[in-house]
Amino acid sequence: MRMKFFHLILTMLMPLCAASEGETCAAVALPSAPGEVLEEGYLQQQQARRTRSTRRNVGRAAQQRRRQLREQGVRNVRAQSPSGWPTKVPVPDETTLQEKPKQGQFFVYETNNYVFYTPVKLDPNACETVGRLFECAFAANQAVGEVVPVPRTEDDRSERKYRVDLWPTMAQYYQNGGPQNSAGVYAFALRRTPDHRGALTEQQVASDRVIVPFPSLGLDAQGHVVRNDIETHTLVHELTHQNFVLNNLPIWMNEGWAEYIGSVPYVGEDLDFTRCYAVVLQRATERASQGALDFPFTLEQFLTMSQEEMYSYMPRGKDTYTLATMIVTFFVHLDGKRGVEALKKYMQAILDGESHAEAAQHLISAHRSAEQLQKDFIKAWKRKRVEVGFAEVED
Repeated sequence: MRMKFFHLILTMLMPLCAASEGETCAAVALPSAPGEVLEEGYLQQQQARRTRSTRRNVGRAAQQRRRQLREQGVRNVRAQSPSGWPTKVPVPDETTLQEKPKQGQFFVYETNNYVFYTPVKLDPNACETVGRLFECAFAANQAVGEVVPVPRTEDDRSERKYRVDLWPTMAQYYQNGGPQNSAGVYAFALRRTPDHRGALTEQQVASDRVIVPFPSLGLDAQGHVVRNDIETHTLVHELTHQNFVLNNLPIWMNEGWAEYIGSVPYVGEDLDFTRCYAVVLQRATERASQGALDFPFTLEQFLTMSQEEMYSYMPRGKDTYTLATMIVTFFVHLDGKRGVEALKKYMQAILDGESHAEAAQHLISAHRSAEQLQKDFIKAWKRKRVEVGFAEVED
């Protein structure tokens, strides 16, 4: 009945905008039909209901995350941060996951900076969860880019949004490129030779995407939210790799940044950088107690270590991932102003085309020598009751 009435109103009003051939028709404001008013009211009620539901879920998630941090032994300790360093990075205002036309078997969704492909339609709450978390991670990397150079976060991504593939089950995730025993992965290919120096460009990135299974986002296989207390470490870690790919960093710094930003807790709808140092400290303390931070190489050697060599120590009980995170944390939080200035120079030198060994001298020279840098690093962490060991520096 409502549709018939609406059609009648349009039929009655159409002559008001009729014009003979060659004439220009003036715009006529049409009054809203009752059906339109009812439909608009219904949509507003639905949006308000989703907003209330999201706020309740955010509140519960924040409480659960704080409890988890306490249970994990993460004490609320703070460390000095450089000027301009982010504190709490919220989900950007008006972040929404908008559904786009389906492409083949895939449902397609977009936010400001991401495009998502999934074979299962997401329910409204899932859209809120996914869109807001990903955009918050992008905003966090952008905030870091205000202090140290991160070229990719400076670009307008409206023409080339980051691709994310979401798979409903772990089996589908593994079948489509996800590594075994992982919760997400960044997969990319570059158009360059292995000895390329300097910053990369978007044109040199042949393909890149983040692959994530639904369980990592707290979703069931039907695209419904079933958990609000999701662990975001791996996801934010992989999204950080995606944001830092143009920096062309050595492996220790690449993993160090991803682990550092991945360690920032997602509390409510904020990535809380004020708690990041405490999370890194707790992890370092735990790994030191297990003997995983006693290394057979020098700190200087680690700064130019190849990917294969760095990874090879992990199965041998030497946690090079945690070491990389601790080095980033040292220069950001434990080495004062000279630390972050050295870090800026180091990252800019790599962007300018210096080799990894040449760029490492910017970190070393801030402490006069490789030996002194190693001593200062060990001393800074020892003050935090974390024992780290390296091979002796040879003269």
